[in-house]
Formats: sequence, C-alpha cells, structure tokens
Amino acid sequence: MDLTRWPQLVYAASSLPMAALTAFAAWLFFFVPGGVAGVSSGRYLVLFALIAYPLTLAMQVWATVGLYRQAKAGRDEPTARTRGLIGVSFLSLAGPVIVFLAYALMRR
Repeated sequence: MDLTRWPQLVYAASSLPMAALTAFAAWLFFFVPGGVAGVSSGRYLVLFALIAYPLTLAMQVWATVGLYRQAKAGRDEPTARTRGLIGVSFLSLAGPVIVFLAYALMRR
C-alpha cells in the first residue's frame, strides 16, 4: 500500500459520514411514517449531524494539510484524481441539506 497517498484516502473516507447522514435523513423524512414528527427520531438526526459534520470537516482539514505538505515537498499534487476527491468530499457536505430542502418543498 502506498502511504504517500494517505490524503486521498482521507478525502475519500470523509464522504462516508455525510453519505450515511444523507441516507438517514432521506429515510427519516420520506420513509418513516410521521417523519421527523417523532421526537426521538428528530433527536437522533440532530445527534448524528452533530457528529458527522465536525468529523467530516476535521478529516477534510487533515487531508488538505497533508496535500499541502506533499506539494511543498515537491510531489505532483494535486493530480486529477485528487481534485475529483476534493470536489466529491466537499459536495458531500451538501447532501443532507438537499434532502432537507426537498422535504421542505414537498410539504408546502
């Protein structure tokens, strides 16, 4: 395993908490009878968001610092794959927001 590519792995992994939060929010808003009207379900969503967002942002900062150090050391960063991972990881932050907006617009 090439350990010089650890920032790319961290960027890829940083999308996972947001994907899980997006899936949970979509399930809760669209497939659970009563949706977020259930008090405990809404609390779980808030708790999950309070964990997922800081975790994702911390992973992205860590990976960005790693990429900066690699580029400063003379490595060929960022490559096209790295730029794609950066884009996907930052766009993943919008997933739960898009689900919430879709739910809000459907309830109008």
